[in-house]
Amino acid sequence: MTLIEQVQRLRVAAVAAHDGDKINRRTGELAAQAENVETLIEMIQRLSRGVAELRIAHAALDTDLGPQAAQLAADLHALAEMLPSQDADAPLQALKAQVKAADGFVKGLRKSVEQAWTAERNREVPVINEDLVATLSKSGIDVEEIRIKIEKAQGVLNVLNNRAVPESGDVARLTAALESLQACGKQISVLVDPILARVITGAQEATGAPLNSFTPEVLAGLSRLGILDRFWVRLR
Repeated sequence: MTLIEQVQRLRVAAVAAHDGDKINRRTGELAAQAENVETLIEMIQRLSRGVAELRIAHAALDTDLGPQAAQLAADLHALAEMLPSQDADAPLQALKAQVKAADGFVKGLRKSVEQAWTAERNREVPVINEDLVATLSKSGIDVEEIRIKIEKAQGVLNVLNNRAVPESGDVARLTAALESLQACGKQISVLVDPILARVITGAQEATGAPLNSFTPEVLAGLSRLGILDRFWVRLR
């Protein structure tokens, strides 16, 4: 083989290697863009569910957000289907610009949804005197059903408070949990009025409840609860 032939072979090999490297780089770029598109599709679908949920709660959201999100999702689906057939030599500037614009819209939509959901979760939570519930239980009063309802409602609220974007049904779950706590509060107030609650709580403290706090009304209440025989007088 002549020197000229060897040089020609080296040139051909170099060109092939360069083309191969170029194709690999372009393939990697296309794969990265395809992954970005899939991520954006998943996020916009989740945010769209959030927008639908917040509409139920009459949250202050731009009315155009839903249709815009739906159109963008359709465009991204079309883009995802087109990417596998994209020519390796085709310029990617337009594709990258489209993905960047979609990413900007999704970030803005996410911010709006998160703010509206935070405002919705900040509804006033009924205050429950859990210490009183525990005290009533220690006193022999059956409050297990109430306690279970309180724990269940609080568990739902904890889950929702840790969710940045609402899922389908979250507004109903939030409303149900708040209503359940409110109902539990009413049950407790019906079961024991504030005066009776103070006597029961005070009786379990080291100093006990003053004898003069056991009025006829309090004694009647303790009798109604079936725990009158659990109280006794201690002289000091």
